[in-house]
Amino acid sequence: MIQRARTLAQAGLSPAEILRVISRETGRSSETVRMTIRRYDRQHPETAVLASRHVPARQEADEELYAHYRRGESVSALAFRYGRTQSSVNRAIRRIGAQRIADLPLAYVPNPEFGRPGAEKEILGPAPEPEHAPRKPRVPAGIPAYLASLYEVPLLTPGQEKHQFRRFNYLKYRAVQLREELDPQRPNRRRMDEIERLYEEIVAAKNELVRANLRLVVAIAKRYLGSQEQFFDLVSDGNMSLMRAVEKFDYALGNKFSTYASWAIKKNYARAFASQMQYCDRFRTSLDEVLCQKPEYRADPYEREMAQALRVRAVGRLLGCLDEREREIISHRFGLETDGRPQTLQEVGDRFGLTKERIRQLETRAMGKLRRAAQQAGIECPAA
Repeated sequence: MIQRARTLAQAGLSPAEILRVISRETGRSSETVRMTIRRYDRQHPETAVLASRHVPARQEADEELYAHYRRGESVSALAFRYGRTQSSVNRAIRRIGAQRIADLPLAYVPNPEFGRPGAEKEILGPAPEPEHAPRKPRVPAGIPAYLASLYEVPLLTPGQEKHQFRRFNYLKYRAVQLREELDPQRPNRRRMDEIERLYEEIVAAKNELVRANLRLVVAIAKRYLGSQEQFFDLVSDGNMSLMRAVEKFDYALGNKFSTYASWAIKKNYARAFASQMQYCDRFRTSLDEVLCQKPEYRADPYEREMAQALRVRAVGRLLGCLDEREREIISHRFGLETDGRPQTLQEVGDRFGLTKERIRQLETRAMGKLRRAAQQAGIECPAA
């Protein structure tokens, strides 16, 4: 039997097919054949039949089995498909299901009314109907067709918005309660199925809230528009901010969700733009050189120092046409001293014991001398 099973495995047959063929050839039940082969596999792991390269690893096989179960396939059909007992299939379903449920993102915004008697019937009931028929929205010109389709989704009224957020968080509240009651060692399959069902409703409720507010992302992204390519990135980032805002919004505070979501989206854009501008400033020179191919006009440091020295000497020669008091007044007024800080008329007047008006007159006279000296020396100077 073992040799025949190894031959069938080498031929590429699945475990279920191997069990069916040997059961038909030997007249034994498939369960007896399976147990016999499993016993051999445990004693001879190096030549195991059902653990060969044709059979996926147990974890992968269990995850695949669980996926089929979630799609509605029965336990008996799965046992036949994978060549396992129904009890083994049930154990795999419970184990993989418990792992999935433990990893579900079920953080919710708490509210005292969730624990109130009879709250479930009210919260999970139908949404209130709008008082007036919704107006057909005006689609902005110049946006792509798939973005224009967002305007076909009606906006939620304040009552509908509150109802939907309350329902969204209550479903997560109920799922968390059931998950806390679940025994990880012996998880109840019916309870796990209920948690999975609740999670599907949670995802559907979140998607409805997101779809009803997607046009808000488009409206905000258009204000930050730099280029057509950048616009699609902005919409994508804004959608992520919108989904995070849905998870964190507290409807009980009485605020409109659009106000909270707008703040979250703009805050994310501001953070992203600050990071982008910092990146661009850091590499601005390289960008200009590589992409724009502009010639290099930056002066050599040595040439800058030489030009500055020449300017200092030229100013020194011009100041030579002034008397000592005029030179000091001009030096203090225009910050030519070592500290480089220009002083006010009052400060210069206090230094020389003169009034502000007198300092202004002396400054005007000194500036006239400097202009005449600059003209004679052929130095261009600004107009008075």
